[in-house]
Amino acid sequence: MDRESLEVDVLYVGAGPATLASALHLSQEVKRLGLDQPSILVIEKAAEIGDHMLSGAVMNPKAIQELIPDFIEQGFPTEYICDKDMTYFFSPKRKLRSPINPPFFKKKGYHVISLSNVAKWLASRCEEAGIDIYPGFAGDKLLTKDGHVLGVRTGDMGVSKEGRAKDTFQPGMDILAKVTVLGEGVRGTLTKQLLEEFDLHGENPQVYETGIKEIWRVKPEKHMPGRVIHGIVPHELVNSFGGMWLYDMKDNLVSYGFVSALDSANPYHDPHLTAQRFKTHPFMRDLLEGAELVRYGAKAIPIGGLYSQPKLYANGALIIGDSAGFCNAERLAGVHMAMKSGMMAGETIVDALKNDDFTTTTLGGYTERYRNSWAFEEHYKARNFHGSFSMGLPFFFLNEPFRLFLTDGSGLKDRIRFQAGHSHYKKLKELPPEKRSKAEFDFDGVLTFSKEHLVGFSGTQHEADQPSHLVVANTDLCTEVCTEEYGNPCESFCPAAVYEMLKDPDRPGKKKLFIHHENCVHCKTCDIADPYQVITWTPPEGGEGPDYTNM
Repeated sequence: MDRESLEVDVLYVGAGPATLASALHLSQEVKRLGLDQPSILVIEKAAEIGDHMLSGAVMNPKAIQELIPDFIEQGFPTEYICDKDMTYFFSPKRKLRSPINPPFFKKKGYHVISLSNVAKWLASRCEEAGIDIYPGFAGDKLLTKDGHVLGVRTGDMGVSKEGRAKDTFQPGMDILAKVTVLGEGVRGTLTKQLLEEFDLHGENPQVYETGIKEIWRVKPEKHMPGRVIHGIVPHELVNSFGGMWLYDMKDNLVSYGFVSALDSANPYHDPHLTAQRFKTHPFMRDLLEGAELVRYGAKAIPIGGLYSQPKLYANGALIIGDSAGFCNAERLAGVHMAMKSGMMAGETIVDALKNDDFTTTTLGGYTERYRNSWAFEEHYKARNFHGSFSMGLPFFFLNEPFRLFLTDGSGLKDRIRFQAGHSHYKKLKELPPEKRSKAEFDFDGVLTFSKEHLVGFSGTQHEADQPSHLVVANTDLCTEVCTEEYGNPCESFCPAAVYEMLKDPDRPGKKKLFIHHENCVHCKTCDIADPYQVITWTPPEGGEGPDYTNM
């Protein structure tokens, strides 16, 4: 079909902290050097900038200080600056505050933020600098030729669920660029295409956690501005090893979250359920007594570290932010790393524009900048955090003192190899009998809530009459094999009740998969955690998905 095309110098995919910081820094550097301003375009799949942005988040201000030294005077949307950081160890009924805050949880001077609001603020600075931003445009296909990235094709709009063009049909646009920068966030659709086509994978596979986030309005006497809590939670409390956070925000709001790794041996591992279970702890019951739930969301987090990061460049393309694994899992910190990665990419693009060379010869300078930066130093010191954990808890607790204090991050063993999270599942017949069925839990509707209920607090909206953006390559596998081998873990790991196995009226005794794509909160967990890797998350029609305002 005939498609409109648009040519720009630099195309950014995704309007998150990495891409917006990169575009702004690129514009600043070009102006500082007296060069001609390139045409810069940022496309974003959300209807409004920030709508799909979710993070904890307590932000190290290091990168934003480099980008905009007077960011506070310019009205940066800080909730509070942390002046009380603490770490708790939780037992099923009690909590114990660590007398010494671990170095990776020291957050004094960091900024508690809403990543959604930060994205909006950065976007306004970009627009003031003359950078074009197109919300509602989802990157659907990477355009390549002869080993070179040419740009991106946006998704078609106005297609029915049967695949027919509706009266509102609009074909996607081909956006051609000298350099395309992928900052789509975790498990980006185009980033996956780039990694496969150009074989850019890291030494280790990327591994992930899923973070569940809720915002509650608490009683004023329970609110503590400047408080930042991180907690280590035992397996027996939530049926998963994980951790929690609690950050106070303005207007008596608190950001509560729970992260759990997507490398469980139990196929019934349920990140949403772990977050609900933890709220039954006496500490959380007391905090949330008389409180009101305001928002809910979920997002996968890349935690593989340095050895899971891909090659960061190809002919005509760069990868930044969470798309490139720029998250320090040890510190639960990624926003400042995302911004710094984008700024280094921006400086590299300046070189490419000066040399009129957008091949790896010049774009490879991105990696050199990274290796000489504080971002690399931070990642290097944390390079074996997940590898140490993957060796098992006894090794982890033995190794941590050596890794943190004696060996500059290597620990007792360096470059630990590990497998992708989904490969850790045990088949049901390999589990103890008491774990071969889903855990029972009664949601009280006051403190704990079902997935279906919580989706209503995510602001998610999708047009029902469109092809499902959650593509399952072989649905027969779900019925014929997965039901018996793993008990259909998609029903458990999805935090939005998207996947449901229903009785098949045409085949007595069998079930068939039904996908409630309209529930999807864009966390990407399904694309990551499916044991057969047959689920592919693709962007829905541009503008659709959650509304993570203030998240």
